[in-house]
Amino acid sequence: MNSLILNRSQCSRHRIVVVFGWGVATLLCLLHFARPVQAQLPTGITKSRWAMDDPDYAQKYADGAEKTDVPGKIKQAADARFLKDSSGCYFSGGLTAFGTSSNPMGSLELGYTGYGTSFMTNRMGFVAAANDDDYFLGGELGMRFQTPTRLAPFVGWGLFAGASSTTESADDDNIDNDDDGDIDEWGEEEESFDGALMAIYPETGIHFWWTPRVRISGFGRYLVTTEGRDADAWYYGASIAILSK
Repeated sequence: MNSLILNRSQCSRHRIVVVFGWGVATLLCLLHFARPVQAQLPTGITKSRWAMDDPDYAQKYADGAEKTDVPGKIKQAADARFLKDSSGCYFSGGLTAFGTSSNPMGSLELGYTGYGTSFMTNRMGFVAAANDDDYFLGGELGMRFQTPTRLAPFVGWGLFAGASSTTESADDDNIDNDDDGDIDEWGEEEESFDGALMAIYPETGIHFWWTPRVRISGFGRYLVTTEGRDADAWYYGASIAILSK
């Protein structure tokens, strides 16, 4: 049990390593998938041929609707059915507060997502979250159903599993938990692993396709945890995904 106990400075160093590792992995992932799309402005926000650099879309709308065919133009501008079989990396960031906590955790997530059809996507990712007191690490998987459109509302569900930490009073354990040279000073705390944490969640949100390969999303989740309803949490976040066929 003692080997599981982390003092405050050790936990801080651990959080720095986790964040640094997440940043490097994210950068490598985004660089790998960004090469074919490159940095660019949104593709034709108001134009009907916004995805003409996608082979499937270009073939489908090679002739295009007449200028006077307003419904046809709207259909072309909104159509994202070419997404089937696309896949790639995504990176998310957000805030979550468990139970009645007034100290929300900042969360980072890096994962892989793919479209089985143009209206359904699944994903698998790794999650790190931390605040001044605690942190948790884990993985998650989920599924979303969306409209096959450029601006695409979605609903979905997911499962999270990981390990969490807890902070407890340690001003009478005869240990210098914070490595400041004093033992059992007033307010001293120890941090230890609290075991497994699992949650299932429904979610809703919206996607916007910046380009045919770059997707920006905002979402909200309600995590129903194994720790009881007092530990349930709202999670709000945003993500960017870079996909390629």
